[in-house]
Amino acid sequence: MEKSSDKLVVCRFRDGVLSTWFQSGRAAELEFSRAHETEVGAIYLARVSHVQKNINAAFLDIGKGVNAYLNLEKAKKIRLANGEPADRITEGTELLVEIKKDAHAKKGYTAAAARFRKDDPVLSRAAFLQAPRCLKPAPKAWEQLLAACLRSGNPLELITDLPEVYEQLSGSSPEEMPEYRKKLPERFQGEELNTKQLNEQLKLRYYADATLSLPVVYGLETVVQSALARRVWLPSGGNIVIERTEALTVIDVNSGKDVRGKDKEATLNRTNREAAEELMHQLRLRNLSGIILVDFIDFAEQEHLDALVDTLETLAAKDTLATKFVDITGLNLAELVRPRRGKSIQEQFFSPNS
Repeated sequence: MEKSSDKLVVCRFRDGVLSTWFQSGRAAELEFSRAHETEVGAIYLARVSHVQKNINAAFLDIGKGVNAYLNLEKAKKIRLANGEPADRITEGTELLVEIKKDAHAKKGYTAAAARFRKDDPVLSRAAFLQAPRCLKPAPKAWEQLLAACLRSGNPLELITDLPEVYEQLSGSSPEEMPEYRKKLPERFQGEELNTKQLNEQLKLRYYADATLSLPVVYGLETVVQSALARRVWLPSGGNIVIERTEALTVIDVNSGKDVRGKDKEATLNRTNREAAEELMHQLRLRNLSGIILVDFIDFAEQEHLDALVDTLETLAAKDTLATKFVDITGLNLAELVRPRRGKSIQEQFFSPNS
């Protein structure tokens, strides 16, 4: 039987881009970033609108409706569209630049000379395109997930409906791929750039079905709603309630409808065990961090409490972050600490600056 691969789905979602890492068929991590949140780090093939000699600067058209400012005194190693050094810059010259600062208020973007390796596919691609054109978008949150997937050592399939993501990883646009490869210098023709640059286990797929979107195929609206919900149901009928405050996250475990069987202690033990597994999944899915207090259902038997502690320690060790089970407090609350890595999924969707 073929070993199932992890899936990283990067797609348009609401007003931004959603990255979802699936493991064993279940969403394990989410990252959401709004479209055009930043252009910092983006590589552009820009056209010079005009040169301002008295300040030794050029103003560039990058196709955004707002010019980018380029300090020519500092741009010593700037390249033309064909990758050659730009000895003379005049109106209409096409240059390869990197955005260093976003536009704000009345100021436009700030650009600098883009840096490339000699064999970077961007250089070959730029030679056949006309400015203005974005060649390599700014790093997005999905790159962190991709790196984590590759570190896991499992086969990985990345599926995206974003041409820029596919282009950045493969070195060619999905729409132009056949024609593009014919035009490339011989050393690039037929080369699977994505597998050589990333990992031999990576399978890259571009999804282009307009009738059935990727969020629908993978039920991502339901995944997101679940990750933002206050209450999460357990398989046996119990539930956990997750409350976030500025200081910490509090999780309450309830038996709910889980009243099966005559042995109450066994029922509580089962509910607590399911709750432990689910809460660790939710911490990762929601990217919750800091101090986490969990109010499990009280046990009558010490051995069941000891078993729960062992379960929490084992699950914490499996987390992708250095999550630590600390102790059971004097009020019988389980205390965990999880390092911060970016914003929680709630902050990503609802914070004004997310």
